[in-house]
Amino acid sequence: MKKQTFAIVLTMMLTGCASNDLGQVVNEGVNGAINGVLGSVGSAPVINSDKGYTIEEEAIYTTNATRTKKDYGSIEITKTQKNPKSKTEIYLQSCVHPRIGAVDCDGYLYEVTSEGWLLDDKVLFNSSNYQSRVIASGTYYFKLESEKTGTDYHATGEATIVPFVTNYITITVE
Repeated sequence: MKKQTFAIVLTMMLTGCASNDLGQVVNEGVNGAINGVLGSVGSAPVINSDKGYTIEEEAIYTTNATRTKKDYGSIEITKTQKNPKSKTEIYLQSCVHPRIGAVDCDGYLYEVTSEGWLLDDKVLFNSSNYQSRVIASGTYYFKLESEKTGTDYHATGEATIVPFVTNYITITVE
């Protein structure tokens, strides 16, 4: 192995490769090997500014009123329907994972201010005890995770709740 590495380095030096090019070749080879091994555990490869690849993970805490670096999964209001009490209500119609099927979801909604900030007051929302909630209309930031799947899958992002109707929500976790 050492002889082979030495031969590659020597060949590159003789052909005029700059040290930055050699470093890039080595980094891409190492990062490619890491991605090949770890890429199947749910992390996504990210291209760095130096064109190398890394595995990037983000810790997601549903109880914290903070946004994630990117939105995960999807939150969709699939339909709205007049309810008998004319209250603004949300109803968790389904929570699914594309490769598993229906899963239980648990998490919180955070009201978004007009400036885009998340309020600390959170609304518990899940597929078992709090599948239906009466809340104020407006934009909310959802932070949900799957339950009983062995691995936590998440859905984060905003949805605007329509006033005085029941908003049926479909969650897809990733």
